[in-house]
Amino acid sequence: MAATDQRDDLKLREALTAPFAAITDHAWWHRHLDPEERRRVMNELAMTRVEHWTWRFTVMLTLSVVVAVMGLSANSAAVVIGAMLLAPLMTPVLATAASLSMSLWGKAIVAFLRVAVATAWCIALAYLLSRFLPDGPLPNEVRSRTQPDIRDLVVALAAGAAGSYATVRKDASAALPGVAVAVALVPPLGAVGITLEAGDLKLAVGAMLLYTTNLAAIIFAGVMVFIATGFVPPRRLSNTGLQLVVAAVIAGAIVAAIAVPLYRSSADAVEAAQEQGTARAIVDEWLDGRDLSSQVDISGDQVVVELRGFEPPPDDTELTEALQRELGEVTVIVEWIRTERATTTVPAAPTDDDLLLDQVRTEVEAWLSDGEDGDYALEHVSITDGVVRVDVAGAGEPPPVQPLVDRIGTNVDADLTLRLNWTERETITPGTTVPPVQQVEDDMRLVVDEWAARVGVTVDDFTYDGDSAVVEVTGGQEPLIYRLVTDLEALADDDGFRVDVLYTERRQVTTTAPGVNQLFDPDAPATATTAPGG
Repeated sequence: MAATDQRDDLKLREALTAPFAAITDHAWWHRHLDPEERRRVMNELAMTRVEHWTWRFTVMLTLSVVVAVMGLSANSAAVVIGAMLLAPLMTPVLATAASLSMSLWGKAIVAFLRVAVATAWCIALAYLLSRFLPDGPLPNEVRSRTQPDIRDLVVALAAGAAGSYATVRKDASAALPGVAVAVALVPPLGAVGITLEAGDLKLAVGAMLLYTTNLAAIIFAGVMVFIATGFVPPRRLSNTGLQLVVAAVIAGAIVAAIAVPLYRSSADAVEAAQEQGTARAIVDEWLDGRDLSSQVDISGDQVVVELRGFEPPPDDTELTEALQRELGEVTVIVEWIRTERATTTVPAAPTDDDLLLDQVRTEVEAWLSDGEDGDYALEHVSITDGVVRVDVAGAGEPPPVQPLVDRIGTNVDADLTLRLNWTERETITPGTTVPPVQQVEDDMRLVVDEWAARVGVTVDDFTYDGDSAVVEVTGGQEPLIYRLVTDLEALADDDGFRVDVLYTERRQVTTTAPGVNQLFDPDAPATATTAPGG
């Protein structure tokens, strides 16, 4: 390695003092650069020995990564731009291009190794900093750097050429800050570290592709500009022309290889945007001025149209035919969320029904905590039409229900009927085999309960027989069932599996039933007793 450095130093001294023996005396594409200017460029790019350069480079690079990660995580474009201006990574990148243009292979390898080590340091530091930041969804400033397209490559080529030209031409050096902003090297590396820490490998690969695109484009454009601006002495250009052509072809091939997936990504994005616009126009025409807000989501061969408003949508047959005519064989799913018009923006005080439900829940929780067997879980409490529904689960025998009847009759000032649903939980010991059908049913029941809690309905009954599932629910407004059906079909893993959701609208009515009634049977609630008091 020492011998290689010595040879490169000799070549460098030759380059700095080479006479102006032009390839052609008046070549229009090649300028003559004064030796002092050439020496200045090499010093700025650290191609010659510069005292304490590594220390200063490391400090500035570290600070720029810290600023970039903080800006990306805070979703602040201004802070990210500040990190671009601080980052010194452009220096070894341009040094690689300058060394290649001079055919100084040893110095090109050293400069590129500096870039590689700096790249690894940026990613590692960004990863470590991200571990100390609060978890949450990835900000837009991060996501915007994980999906590069062909436009990023064009920008990198233009900015790389501008950076090389501004480095050679001292009178154009004022443009270097703009170049640093146009070709961001550190923010994509920060995005790589953040996405790796978040466990999203796909986004990390996308951010790394953006960085690689910028890096390759800068080096390729830099080689071309350094030659055209006269940075390479004419005699040296004549002697090393073949080597330089080989290096330029290799760099160009790398850029072309990167351009292929970027172009495909751009084409896919344009096609998706066109399909989205077409579907949106069809949906707007189908709604025909109805007071409904709409959202269109195209995923593969499915078009999901989500509608929100108090007015029911028109028949979706015409919509399906129009979308299939424009987009091909797609499955159209229309979901309507029925809403009510708001009459005030002041938060409403708790209603009498809310206060009554809180009182009943308090008594139920106290009743369960007083149970001798102890291991009971309260799953649901609701009051509908004067009927208190309490869902309790636990292992072993159900808790005595009479104490709850007494509590509600004594402490709650209302005439209510109590319905208690008991679900026995079985403890599975290691080695016990759960029947496959039973396991699927249990998994489905969990999915149904989670869905019901999310959409605000009450599950009245759920049955599963291996070929179909029936879900009976009650609520104040009809829920969206598309996600539920999709999840249950995925658990069934059967193309012919059928899911039926039966919805009953809940309405408030006045009841005059005296006392508190208890309807309880561990197997099927059917008997009733009357509790004293009220």
